[in-house]
Amino acid sequence: MTVLLGDKDRFAAEVGEWDHALRRVDLWAAGQWLTCDDNMAFVKQFRLAVRNTAAWLRSGQGSPPPFTGLSPTATHKRLMLRAGDDGETEAEYELRSRFQTLSWAPRPTT
Repeated sequence: MTVLLGDKDRFAAEVGEWDHALRRVDLWAAGQWLTCDDNMAFVKQFRLAVRNTAAWLRSGQGSPPPFTGLSPTATHKRLMLRAGDDGETEAEYELRSRFQTLSWAPRPTT
């Protein structure tokens, strides 16, 4: 069973079926699908990460977009153009990492 919470044209979360320990979670903001790169999540960790990101953005600590005049979609595509490829330069990696705001995947603990 899939549940939609919110309005995709404003902010919405669609929570889908379980796949072992993971669950499909799709997020939309202003009509844009945010979880296009990976939409499988450990729900408890994902919920905390999204909440922390929202609080950080509301606090005004976010940076302005890196490319003047590009839409958020075009900015994302440009930042991800060679992500993880052998051709990605160190400068491209650093820029992409600096603007990786919606990074909600689990991270190893130290």
